[in-house]
Amino acid sequence: MYKIIEKKVKLELCENPIPINFDEVPEYTKQDFEERISNMLKMARERKYSSVIIYADREHHTNISYLTGFDVRFEEALLIFTEGEKPTLLVGNEGFVYCDIIPIEFNKVLYQPFGLMGQPGEKVPLLQLLKNSGIKKDMKIGIIGWKEYSESGSIADKSILDIPHYIINTLCKIVNLNQLENAVDIMSDNDYGLKHNISAKEIVNFELQATRNSRNVYNVIKNWREGMTEIEASGYLQADGEPTCTHPNINFGDFNAGLGLRSPTYNQKLHIGDPCGAGMGYRGSQVHKSGFFIRNTDDLPGDKQHYMEAFLKPYFASIIKWYEMMHIGASCGDIYDEIDSMLGLEKFGVFLNPGHLIHTEEWSNAPFAKGSKTKIRSGMAIQCDYTVSFQNPFFTAHVEDGIIIADKKLRDEVKTLSPSCYRRIEARRGFYREVLNIDLADEVLPTSDLGGVCFPYMADISVILCKG
Repeated sequence: MYKIIEKKVKLELCENPIPINFDEVPEYTKQDFEERISNMLKMARERKYSSVIIYADREHHTNISYLTGFDVRFEEALLIFTEGEKPTLLVGNEGFVYCDIIPIEFNKVLYQPFGLMGQPGEKVPLLQLLKNSGIKKDMKIGIIGWKEYSESGSIADKSILDIPHYIINTLCKIVNLNQLENAVDIMSDNDYGLKHNISAKEIVNFELQATRNSRNVYNVIKNWREGMTEIEASGYLQADGEPTCTHPNINFGDFNAGLGLRSPTYNQKLHIGDPCGAGMGYRGSQVHKSGFFIRNTDDLPGDKQHYMEAFLKPYFASIIKWYEMMHIGASCGDIYDEIDSMLGLEKFGVFLNPGHLIHTEEWSNAPFAKGSKTKIRSGMAIQCDYTVSFQNPFFTAHVEDGIIIADKKLRDEVKTLSPSCYRRIEARRGFYREVLNIDLADEVLPTSDLGGVCFPYMADISVILCKG
């Protein structure tokens, strides 16, 4: 077990931030999307798919947006790739204009039932539109929704499909059900999923979002004061027009903090001794911090006086181990076992994985599981994310930030693409090593200005925990 000490610091990364240069943030081009589509179709051909059908709605836009840049905002959409045919996109009324954002060539088709109820217009049968896109009776078709499913918990059942039944039912008027196969692993598998092998462009974009998330969360925490409401505190998030991947969380008190996902309320006020949390996520990043609003341990109720030694320091020691185990070639199963052995995941109320992968959705998959054979590799975007909690009395703590794994070639590409992005990454790496005393591998790129920061006293954020 590491020795955990308290250290009084000025968080220079937050107080004197390295500026963001938006001119250095790259846009995704037609060539980028064509390359992504080519990689997807190559995997589809290896499986003998004659067609790949990708579904999206407002909550599950990421696979279509990854391939085209078009994210469904109000409605639904269906993207169809069929051998020998131009790609077809079925969209509702409001998506019909917005999908012109797509830079590749495709057939844009209005399918009004994808729109909102009660909208006017002639409804063309879905069966006819599917046939027009090239779907034929002898085809094997890959269906990409948003998840894989398994009865055993280990081996995915490819026959389980997670797009609306009426679409599957209509497809089965052309092909047999057994010709349809869940193919979401092409996008999201822990080992070979396209979204889990990210490019330098994606790194620069995700680092931008993590930078802004962390600075906004810090702004909330530094402005907390006794008596303020959750909704007052949420104003310090400085949220702008960027789309998010999660609902912002500002929570005070045992009940609201214990819910974990509640949005800010109008009446819950912050008091000394309360558990509290703040977090937000733009696409490609999530940052969240929680603990107790105390100035020192004297502010804790009598039944919570053991919070620091019995709860927070063991948790933070496991966070240090998590970061120090992150290097190319490390086994995700070994990382899980080490954290479980060191902390006791069940004892500390961790019912999700100790870490997961991220893309433009907040949680795309999680290789950190018992028995996982997945190895840490260049191109992974990873969240250090596992909330700990006790129930009687209620304790909570969370130190969530993101990292990206990048070999030297990928790091050099990022540095060339965005020097200011790389300056921030290097400054954060220095903070991990010189302030937190965490031995961070060269291939680990911290994306958050609050990376690895645990505030033991969230009413006095001049003090953080460090490795002794």
